[in-house]
Amino acid sequence: MVKLLIVLSIVAASTLFAGCQSGAMSDPNVRNIEQKTIVSSFPRARLVLGSDALLERIAMVDARIGEVGQLTRAEVSIQNLTNTKYTLEYMYAWEDEQGFSINENRVWKRFSLGPKEIKSFKSVGGDPNAYSVTMTVRMADDVFMQKQETK
Repeated sequence: MVKLLIVLSIVAASTLFAGCQSGAMSDPNVRNIEQKTIVSSFPRARLVLGSDALLERIAMVDARIGEVGQLTRAEVSIQNLTNTKYTLEYMYAWEDEQGFSINENRVWKRFSLGPKEIKSFKSVGGDPNAYSVTMTVRMADDVFMQKQETK
């Protein structure tokens, strides 16, 4: 009976521990956990997909980072992997070498991506400390645009 209680306690503790770990894995605020909507296969460049609907439909196929004077520049190439035309929005975010945000004035820009099309997007970090870049791509928010047009 004592052995059974010990075994049940161990099983319950490991189930609780596993549950805590899976909860941390699904927390979108945890940056060091691999997430399916984040592509970080290129050094110093990362793509964040704004929704699961873009998974396996939009991909980062190339990323280059170089210097222009004292500033860092990046060129990220995005490909539509489907036969559907997408209207999307993108935004660049720059970080320094320690991971702190630079240039908080971020703006969404709209673009279209035809079937199987590849487009390249360029950005220059406006601060000499800019080191890495994150490009976020999301579905275009037409609701906001329609509200503005009806006024």
